[in-house]
Amino acid sequence: MSENRTQPASKHRRQLARQEGRAAQSPELTAAAGWLVAVALWGAFGEGLTGSLVELVRSPLADGATIVSDPADVVQRIRGAALAIAAPLGMILGGFLLGALAAHQAQVRGLWAPSLIAPDVARLWRPGRGGGPAVLLERSVWSIVKALVLLVAAVWGVRSQWDVLMGLGGLEPGLAARAAFEAILAPARVLAVLMLIVGLVDYGLRFARFEAMLRTTPQEQREDQKMAEGDPVARASRRRLAQSWRDPTPELLAGASLVLLGDAGLTVVLGGGPPPRKVSIRAVGRGASGATIRKTALRTKLPRVEARQLALGIAAQPQSSSAKATVRDPLLLSQLRAVWPVG
Repeated sequence: MSENRTQPASKHRRQLARQEGRAAQSPELTAAAGWLVAVALWGAFGEGLTGSLVELVRSPLADGATIVSDPADVVQRIRGAALAIAAPLGMILGGFLLGALAAHQAQVRGLWAPSLIAPDVARLWRPGRGGGPAVLLERSVWSIVKALVLLVAAVWGVRSQWDVLMGLGGLEPGLAARAAFEAILAPARVLAVLMLIVGLVDYGLRFARFEAMLRTTPQEQREDQKMAEGDPVARASRRRLAQSWRDPTPELLAGASLVLLGDAGLTVVLGGGPPPRKVSIRAVGRGASGATIRKTALRTKLPRVEARQLALGIAAQPQSSSAKATVRDPLLLSQLRAVWPVG
């Protein structure tokens, strides 16, 4: 059956997939977007964060006498330094979460599926589940490639900053902290770009697999089309009815005998008659539809009578919307007999 899936995914299949919470998305791309935003904010607020960390370490040790004589002052100084760390650290962590969420929503096109955001730990030992040998091989190779890319990036980052890291021990604590920040930030930026590239490639592969999964056979495509559009006979009938209302043709009033005109465009089309013969209600229109019926009646020279109260009374009958409705009220029939044109 899979060899015959030559048709693109139908609208019905896509809607069903969204209802089930399925969409093409890459956890690698989601994490890469969050990491990229975090690194950008780290570069913007990292220096202040580093200074706050240094101050947090220095505060309790700045004055030994103060520690012994006034512990409350030490606690206050530590609390102030911790609050100074909270703002830039919160910005970085919040940026990561917002970036990851935005990337996830862009991939799933607004579908809220929290289960897709969480990492799938089972992929670590079952990279090829849900497919044949070819799928297993493809996913295993791609998992190895991703791991190698990240490993090479990490090794390069450490080696490129090795001399700087080795020289940190000879610097004053504040300078050492700032040098360490600069040494870590450069590889982090490179890693963010590599993660983004890997994520985009991973999303492309997952999107292709998702589209292949939604493809249908010609028979399935026809069945989905019928399900989306409804029964062909009923659909054709609806089209003819809609066309008849849009295009004022005599076909709309075929079999009609009299048109009653009421207020606010109320128009009642009657068939049969005159009383005492049976009188059927062919159509009731108001507003724009009533105006359409009037124009059609005028073109076909169908008898028309201005009878406001009579038209209102017939239109108010519960069965007036039925194609087989008839006028049964004796009072209405007597009024009709009085206004029905002779001949």
